[in-house]
Amino acid sequence: MEKAYLEIAKQIGEPIDLSLPVPVALQEVADVFTAEPGEKVWRYTEMDDTGDYIYSVDATHGIINVIKRTPTGDAELTFSGLQSKLEYVLIDTILGETDNTQVLARRKASITRSMDKKEVKLISDALLAKTAGYLPVLHSDGATAINPHEYTVSSGDDLYDCILGMKHLVENYGDNFVLLVGSTVKEKLDTYDKDNVVSFSYRIGIMETLKRLGIKVVKMFGNLQGSALFPAKKMVLVARNSTIAEGKPIKFVRRKIGADIAKLMGADVDKAQRAIIVNPTPVQSDASGNMSNTLAYGVFGYESVIFTVTNPKAIAICDATSIV
Repeated sequence: MEKAYLEIAKQIGEPIDLSLPVPVALQEVADVFTAEPGEKVWRYTEMDDTGDYIYSVDATHGIINVIKRTPTGDAELTFSGLQSKLEYVLIDTILGETDNTQVLARRKASITRSMDKKEVKLISDALLAKTAGYLPVLHSDGATAINPHEYTVSSGDDLYDCILGMKHLVENYGDNFVLLVGSTVKEKLDTYDKDNVVSFSYRIGIMETLKRLGIKVVKMFGNLQGSALFPAKKMVLVARNSTIAEGKPIKFVRRKIGADIAKLMGADVDKAQRAIIVNPTPVQSDASGNMSNTLAYGVFGYESVIFTVTNPKAIAICDATSIV
């Protein structure tokens, strides 16, 4: 029985394909890093809003203009642990399968997808809600949070107007755009030309036009814990190549799980970023309100992550509920 446990741990313990260590939507908007066990991660708490000044040389006296600056504040980021439910499969079920490790392997895949979704939802919720804890503040006053730009739908606007409005809000701060859209917005983009064929004097070809403008459309789909991963009628536009800051405007970090820690956790992983852990038999399960030993193998996932928005100027959000 112990050898069987170790074999299953070996087969399903590796968390993810290292060639694609983060979900696609996350890769689109964030720079992704890893931190070693115990390593501290810091962020700048402020954005410098002082202007850039270059002076002509004083031809008479050669005077150098002196301006006092204060250091930009920083803060340590606190990692958050994410874990799945402990799911179990009865030994009888495993033994009844032709390939008896696939039952738990399918649960591993399901847990991995769910944790991917959770990471994406954490970021999208923070952007749409303008959550202050993830945003820097103005350097000059140290208090005013810098929110992502928000395009407010005006009378007479349609979907195309809103997307262009979002682009105009951020294009002074970057380019190479990605537009995250909810399911209803994507459906309306798909049918945009047909919906407006009578009222328009010319064909816009909205998807081709957005591509020409350097805007990649990514549909956000899926559910997590019974609710939509992303609001169906909202949009987030991110300029991924910023003119005022290096890299993408969001930074996401996963804490590595060292081999020694993984071994204590019962996970056969080597410096992985996520552990999918097999719980050997017996598994404690709830039987009519009573915890009982069950002849089963359990499986659950764990990871430790943080993220921060370093450049909200390169992000715009929009609620298109009134027009889609």
